[in-house]
Amino acid sequence: MTGSIETRYKIIKSLGSGGFGDTFLAQDLQMPSGRQVVIKKLKPLHQNNISIELIQQLFEREAKVLEELGQNCSQIPTLYAYFVENEEFYLVQEYIEGKSLAELGTIHHSQCESILSSLLNTLKYIHSKNIIHRDIKPENIIIRESDKLPVLIDFGAVKETMGAVSLSSGSTVSSVIVGTRGFIPPEQSTGRTVFSSDLYALSLTMIYSLTGKYPIELPNNNITGELDWQSYIPNLPSNLRLVLEKASKIDLSQRYP
Repeated sequence: MTGSIETRYKIIKSLGSGGFGDTFLAQDLQMPSGRQVVIKKLKPLHQNNISIELIQQLFEREAKVLEELGQNCSQIPTLYAYFVENEEFYLVQEYIEGKSLAELGTIHHSQCESILSSLLNTLKYIHSKNIIHRDIKPENIIIRESDKLPVLIDFGAVKETMGAVSLSSGSTVSSVIVGTRGFIPPEQSTGRTVFSSDLYALSLTMIYSLTGKYPIELPNNNITGELDWQSYIPNLPSNLRLVLEKASKIDLSQRYP
């Protein structure tokens, strides 16, 4: 990291690295509290005929969305700052102290129900703003230490921006499919994401939390393609089972809208 970033933020440790960029835990040296923040450093996947200015415009648009969501929903991290330096894009966000569902391991169905109903309210708000998260998975849900509420992190649209391409028709689309294997619904892997794509990913995340198994570790029905997870949790209350079954249907028309 260079220039003004180094003077303001002190890197504590790396939180992860992927195809879209790197994430760090840092200390904000210019705040009296010296609060800890999360810095996401994103790099555009340089595409033909796309200007850095256009990616910057798209990035600013997504940053505005994150700012609004974080200001109006306590279960989405607050956006503190965003900036561009040397053709690299930075987001500075609230650090959520707690454990992700991936770190928590298997949970009881009563805890699953409370996490699920809480996150459905968060998604109801996000979807009312015409935003789709696009990358719900156990690693992106943190149970906050202070109040034990689930916080939804790492929206996929920012990553999509980094893969922007211009079509011959003049419109701009993303060349990347955001999402994680096993949690990504069929329609999203063909570039057609809808609101219920988030419900599919959320239900498979909850199934992971109940069984301790990732979707790719579960057997599936040869005829329907649906995952067979029910046998791993035989004592699940029937209403919760029915909700998870319907939300995780492969066929979009059979899922909750």
